[in-house]
Amino acid sequence: MKPFYYLAILLVFFGSACRPNEAEGPRENYQQVILNELSFNLFLTSYSTLENRSETLLNTIKSYAANPTQNGLDLCRANWRATREVWENSEAWLFGPVSTESIDPRIDTWPVDFIRLDSVLNSNATFSNAYINSLEESLKGFHPMEYLLFGKNGNKSVSEFDARQMAYLVALAENLKQLCSELHTAWSPQVGKYVDELTLTGPLKLYPNKLSAYEEITNALIGICDEVANGKINDVFINLDSMGEESPFAKNSITDFTNNIKGVQMVYLGPDPSGTTGLVDFVRTFNLSLDARIKQKINTAISALGQITDPFGRAIFTQPIQVQNAVDAINDLKTELETGLLPLIQVHVK
Repeated sequence: MKPFYYLAILLVFFGSACRPNEAEGPRENYQQVILNELSFNLFLTSYSTLENRSETLLNTIKSYAANPTQNGLDLCRANWRATREVWENSEAWLFGPVSTESIDPRIDTWPVDFIRLDSVLNSNATFSNAYINSLEESLKGFHPMEYLLFGKNGNKSVSEFDARQMAYLVALAENLKQLCSELHTAWSPQVGKYVDELTLTGPLKLYPNKLSAYEEITNALIGICDEVANGKINDVFINLDSMGEESPFAKNSITDFTNNIKGVQMVYLGPDPSGTTGLVDFVRTFNLSLDARIKQKINTAISALGQITDPFGRAIFTQPIQVQNAVDAINDLKTELETGLLPLIQVHVK
C-alpha cells in the first residue's frame, strides 16, 4: 500500500470519529447548532405535541359528556395523563412565554380550592371560555379537571357526574386547549417567534449572545430540580401535609416528578439522544468526568423516584426513607448542575 493512500485512509477514519457538528465548523458554530437543535427540535416540538394532546383530550371529554360510558371516562383519564406527561417534561424549560404570559399558573396551579369550586358548580354561571378565563388560577387548568375526572379518592364512577360537572369539565378542557395553543403560537417562528429569540435571530434581541441563552436553559434545569426536590416533594414531606400534593386524585404525583427529571434528561441528551445534539455535546467537549457525573445523577434521581411505590400522599407516611432518598438524589443533581455545568458554560460558551 502506498504511503499517501494509507494516510488518506487514516484521515477518513479519524474524521468519521469526530462529532458531526464539530467537524462542520469552529466551536462557536457547534454551540449554535446545539442551541438550534434544543430550541426547534425539543422545546418548540414539545409545545406542538402539547397542543395536539390537549386537543385530543378536549375531544374525548366532549364525547364523554355527550355519551357518558366507562370506556369514555377511561379514555378521558388516559388522555389527561398523556397531556400531563408532555407538560411535566416541559417544566424543565419553564422560561419564555410560559412565564412572561403567565400561562404556567393558569395551567398548573394546585391545590384545588374545593369550597370555591363547589360554589362555581352550584352557581347559575354559563361556563364559557371567557368565564373560565375570569376565574382564579386554582379553578382552572389540569387539577380541577383531574378532580372532576378522578374524584377525591381516584375512583369516581360515571353515575357520579352531573350536568354541571360535565359542562364545567368541557369548559376547562377548552380553556386548556386554548392556553396550549397560545403557548405553541408564541414559540412558533411564523407567529410569536420566541424560538427565533432563543436562537439569537429574533428582532427583539432578548438574548444578546449565546451565553445568555445557554444560561437561561441551564438555570431552568436547576430551577426544576429545586422545585421538585424542595417544593413539590420536601414541603409536603416535612410537614406531612398530603393536602399539598400536586396530583393526588389521579395518583399521578410520582409520575409528574419523574417526568420533570426526564425533561432535564431530554435537555441534557438532546431531542435525539442517538445524535447527541444536547448539552451533553458541549460538556463532553471540555469535561468527560462532569458528563459522566451528570448522567449518573440524572439516572439516580429517576431511579430513586421509582423506589417510591405508594402514592405520594401516602408514601410520606409509609415510605419516608424512599422519599428522603429521592429528595437527596434530586438535590445532588441540582448541585452538579449549579457547580459543574453552569460554571463550565460561563467559561466556554462564546
